[in-house]
Amino acid sequence: MRRFATAPSAVSTQGNGMRRSRFGLVCLCALGVAAFLGSSEPSAAAQACPNEEFRNGPSAKLPDCRAYEMVSPPEKEGFEPIVDPFLKSLDFTPIAAENGQSAAFTSYAGFGELEGVGVVNAFLSRRGASDWSTAGISPPIGPYPSLSRAHNELFTQDLEKMAVLGAWEPPLTLDASAGTSNLYLRDNSSTSYRLLSVGAAAGLTEVFFYAVGISTHASHVVFNSPSALTGCVAGSLCDWSAATSALSQIGGAGATLAAKNPRRPVSADGSRVFFKGGGCGLCVRIDASTTHVIGAGTGAFEVASSDGSVAYVADGEDLERYGVSPGGVSPPLLLAEEVQGVLGASADGSRVYFVSDEGAENSLYMWTDDGTPEGEITFITSPVTLGSNWAGNLGSLSSRVTPDGVHLAFTADESLTGFPDNGTSQAYLYSAATGALVCASCVIAEPESGAFIEGGQNDIARLSRNLSDDGGHLFFNTDEALVPQDTNNLTDVYEYDAANGQVALISPGTGGENVKFNDASSSGNDAFFGTREKLVGSDKDGLLDVYDARVGGGLTAQNPPAPAAPCSGEACRSETSPIPTQPNIASPGFAGKGNLASKRNCSKLRREARRLSQRAKRLRKNAKQAKRNGKPGLGKKRKRKATRLAKQARTKSKSAKRCRKEDRGASK
Repeated sequence: MRRFATAPSAVSTQGNGMRRSRFGLVCLCALGVAAFLGSSEPSAAAQACPNEEFRNGPSAKLPDCRAYEMVSPPEKEGFEPIVDPFLKSLDFTPIAAENGQSAAFTSYAGFGELEGVGVVNAFLSRRGASDWSTAGISPPIGPYPSLSRAHNELFTQDLEKMAVLGAWEPPLTLDASAGTSNLYLRDNSSTSYRLLSVGAAAGLTEVFFYAVGISTHASHVVFNSPSALTGCVAGSLCDWSAATSALSQIGGAGATLAAKNPRRPVSADGSRVFFKGGGCGLCVRIDASTTHVIGAGTGAFEVASSDGSVAYVADGEDLERYGVSPGGVSPPLLLAEEVQGVLGASADGSRVYFVSDEGAENSLYMWTDDGTPEGEITFITSPVTLGSNWAGNLGSLSSRVTPDGVHLAFTADESLTGFPDNGTSQAYLYSAATGALVCASCVIAEPESGAFIEGGQNDIARLSRNLSDDGGHLFFNTDEALVPQDTNNLTDVYEYDAANGQVALISPGTGGENVKFNDASSSGNDAFFGTREKLVGSDKDGLLDVYDARVGGGLTAQNPPAPAAPCSGEACRSETSPIPTQPNIASPGFAGKGNLASKRNCSKLRREARRLSQRAKRLRKNAKQAKRNGKPGLGKKRKRKATRLAKQARTKSKSAKRCRKEDRGASK
């Protein structure tokens, strides 16, 4: 059994003849607390930002020369994007492309160039030279499948391709079976579809094919199939190849992906798939041809490298590392015992972070492949007990690792740097390059509430990018006012800048609602969130909108020039000759109605009332369907929402009637 040092203050990297793989317990106590606190003031640019013309109003106090841009369209026909979903199986919060040039989000209604007509619709906004443009990307629905799962969108990192469930009629491709809800790969650039559920029987009506994994460029899509397909038995895991348009079966009936996408169970090129069940405890499928058992097949998959050549597995409380090649799986390398959880690993698998009791209780460690047979283990801090750092659904998972594995962000309820945090959860950032552990959110002594690293991505199976790829920007949510301009005493989005140790407010901090971080670009130059605050000139409706706090941002179309101030006094006198006074030629006996009053446009109110009423009817219908399907809880939720929508529809309808009546009176 491996023996770990138990005193966190002991420093051991090689010494006393111990194996390099024993834990080196590096003391952080010598680092002064002041070095970790940073500043609560936004960074001040040494000179004016190049986008200064857009940094006015709400954008004026943003750090990093950021400016607000509205991602969702200004005209949404009375409906809103979903920025904080309550039904994880039906919708998702906004997600961003790696480069920040596009973002996807959902809404319970249709607007813009909507393609679908379902209750929950997906949209893709792209950034142009002067504005963002939005288009619907949900497939045409008719009739709409059960609301137990909507479209099951699974995107590539650039958001250009997505696996999506279609309606059973009409099919979206010529080779799709009629009368069956097939699974498709949608190209969001060309708006074209390719069939994934190859060989599904016709006339099955609703079949829920659940996409669980997608390679970087959608060369492979992995999904669970409840029905028999060409190359896959019912209840199995299927691998679709873009090169051949064919399926191969992964494991037997009952096989599932070993973990969700953030743990990389599908390699970047799709050649390796880690799975469990279906006659295999834990296995890897290589090149759609060979299957290998990992270890004894009894372990739990934790994380893999992006190319699938390295896999970390928890066998009981032992953390093991395996090499994976076309020739098979290597014998395990035991990294640690008494492991509580794995927080993440680098993309190449050379670093992995975990919490173990083998040395000091609940201690956070990093294992590094240093070229020696056993590698090197470094103690980071203790204790770290918050289980959301390594377990739970993706929306609440509170740890992030940069692709190179040099930086780790996580949350802890314990004061790990000596800051008086009043027992609240705070956001921490570790750098393997310097060995420094920083409390990124520790600004207000004795805070009443904590800070949280969270995003909201769940069904789409990827983590929000709270930590930029270079470890320079960490985004978190907190109710605390960490800077003076945060005045609303509600949840707001903050950024910690590792380069200067400063904390800055990203959301406005002035509205009457909670604002939470949604996603960011991989560089951290784009930070997305939703708010009803009007942050650009083109935002007129006061509805929820998706915004991007963008470095160097600001768009001409969204920031129209302010209207000229009205003249007064001598400034109003024209320099041209005055027009001669004309005699009064009006008939002295004329008595008319005067100028006609301008009519209000009541048609918009009528349209909104109809849409709300139609949505309420659809929800009632699906509530009954859910009840028949043995899901009474879901049925009640839909019925309650239908009641609320119906009430809103009646209110809009009454407003439309009053509007028409007032217009008729004004015209008499």
